[in-house]
Amino acid sequence: MQLDSGDGRRPSTNQRLPVNPRRHKVAPEQRKRVATACNSCNVRRVKCSGGTPCGQCSASNRECVYPVPVEKVNVPRAELEELRRRVDLYERALQEAIPDPSRRQELISHASATPEGLSPSPSAFSPTQSFPSEGSNLHHGVPSVKAEPEDEQTPGRLLQDPDGTARYLGETSGATFLDHLKELLGAVLPLTQVEPQQLSREQDGSAFLSSLGKYYTADSRPLIERDSKPISLPSSEDLATLLSKLRHLIQDGNGEWPSGGIYWFGELDVLPTQPASSPSASDADMNEFRYLAFYHAAMANIVRAGTSSKEVLNSPSTPSISEAYFARAAVLVGNPLDVTRCCTIGDVATLCLMAAYLIEMDRRDAAYMHVAAAMHICIMLGVHRGLVDERGKRVFWTVYILDRWLSCLMGRPHIVMDDAIRIQLPADAPSMPPAAGLRAHVELSRISGYVVCNTYRVAPWEASRGGLSRQPDKAIWMLQQWQSTLPPRLQLSPGGLSNDPACCLLHMRYNMLLILAIRPLFLGAVKRSIAKRLVVQAGETSSMHSEHLKLCIAAARRNIRLGRQLATLNISRKSPLHAEQHFSFNATVCLILEDLISDEEVSDEEREARNSDIMFGIELEEDGLGNFGQTSSNSLRHLWALAQRLMNSMAQSQELNNARLAEQRFAPPMMTTPTDYSMPLLQIGEDHALYDELVAWVDDEWPPMYNTGLFSGFTQ
Repeated sequence: MQLDSGDGRRPSTNQRLPVNPRRHKVAPEQRKRVATACNSCNVRRVKCSGGTPCGQCSASNRECVYPVPVEKVNVPRAELEELRRRVDLYERALQEAIPDPSRRQELISHASATPEGLSPSPSAFSPTQSFPSEGSNLHHGVPSVKAEPEDEQTPGRLLQDPDGTARYLGETSGATFLDHLKELLGAVLPLTQVEPQQLSREQDGSAFLSSLGKYYTADSRPLIERDSKPISLPSSEDLATLLSKLRHLIQDGNGEWPSGGIYWFGELDVLPTQPASSPSASDADMNEFRYLAFYHAAMANIVRAGTSSKEVLNSPSTPSISEAYFARAAVLVGNPLDVTRCCTIGDVATLCLMAAYLIEMDRRDAAYMHVAAAMHICIMLGVHRGLVDERGKRVFWTVYILDRWLSCLMGRPHIVMDDAIRIQLPADAPSMPPAAGLRAHVELSRISGYVVCNTYRVAPWEASRGGLSRQPDKAIWMLQQWQSTLPPRLQLSPGGLSNDPACCLLHMRYNMLLILAIRPLFLGAVKRSIAKRLVVQAGETSSMHSEHLKLCIAAARRNIRLGRQLATLNISRKSPLHAEQHFSFNATVCLILEDLISDEEVSDEEREARNSDIMFGIELEEDGLGNFGQTSSNSLRHLWALAQRLMNSMAQSQELNNARLAEQRFAPPMMTTPTDYSMPLLQIGEDHALYDELVAWVDDEWPPMYNTGLFSGFTQ
């Protein structure tokens, strides 16, 4: 029966009828249907009982999660355009009035203070500055005025080291990302039609999957006991030579690098006054020789740098000379928690060098503790408020950089907030190397803090501003702004290279932060691409975020290129620095996974170049010191083998799917199916849950960054 609209015309079929005024409102507890279904029932298009858990999830032993209510804010378009125009005008006026970016940031920090405290901005760029909104150009951002739903907190993982000790590693940690890859590949590889019976467990990549929930660190191996092997410093002449080599390696290239270096550990060109005999632990007061701790820590670093990976692997159980120097430094510097001893900025420099040594020895947890102690001494001395000279200022900012670096490396919160720091940035000073490199490194480390805390939600500073956006646009914009304001001495050549090793490392960290900001989308793209190729009709596999993915791949390729340049510049060095290995490792992982997210035809030359880049990353890991380098190299080899297995299987699946589609094209009309998806090409057996999960991956254009329960039922 059709109702008349009163003017002789029938109402439009897409227009809802008015609510019946005689209809009584039903109480929520008396309704037969729930207002909102849980996420699982909504994906599977089944009726939800509305309980916690609901009946469907309870019967399937599945986690029952309901969507978070979203409060929407409507802003008139005219008002939005006016806000955008004003922000753009204010940005230009501020940049013209104050060309110095650091001075601009200082004023913004003061202006953004609130009655409850200082602004929670974690980076060199205030959240009140314009940044890209959804769909906007990355170079010309606008402030977001639409309230975003607050993201759920997704924790990192407790991974076991070789000693069986569980250690927390957050989302930015490479070990955590690899663990999620192991889950993903372990879930879908049983569906593959390629049976590598003729390959060994190492060749087919299965050894990579067996390490799920584990990672390698040397923190589980004890250092030699303090003072168990008393050791003296070399003669003044030899010590000067060794310190010069260390300064060239990790600081400023003995004044030859235009950047001035990106770290400042102390005055490595000043020799100490050595005692007549080496101090022993039996001395009543070690404070007299405390200044020597800095030089023992320096010797530990230079001896380690002169040791090759083969020498370490040939004698893994023999304590090295570098460890003996480190133990002596630990004895001389004393217990940093003992506040009865008068701590100085010299102790901070010593702890900084000790942390650098521990990082190179893959003892990141121990380095994390040493950097924390150094930062707390700085706070106790008021260094973070500027109560120090230029040399002490540079030591503080080096501690700051190491703090942000370890925070990013391990996915953990950093020690001190940016708003608590009032010390000026490094500045050029007589008899000191240029401050440009260190200054730029500090600014980049601030952005690193933003990426860790906001993109990966270690400490959601912006939650009060309407929730965190899962898009990486703001982080990308901040990084691009940093790069565009670099002084000429820190810029790369048109070919993307530099003859300054410190400048190469600086840009490698920039590329690494781009990868980290985009990596959640990258993992989501891998999932969707695998699901589309395995269980649904052949079609377009590109993602709505393809521009972000291309940016990530381009950053990975740049890091491999810069890694090759560093290997050429430091040809006399026996093993690469830990930072070089880390940047190259993550770049290689992206290049290995590139085939899984793209269906574009690749020429033989391009594929050969990509394979060459991957092999370089693998070989660079092999050159790393100790078992860590060998473990990382094996992980890359096994991941590459698994990716190739999966690609071969998906290629076969697509061929079968194309044949099926060709048959359906000539089938009678009544034999066709109305569903948008074809039946699964692979034999899944009676377990339809995995098929539903794969279909959900295809539907999910914004997957959770790392859903720890996603594969819990399919990886046993």
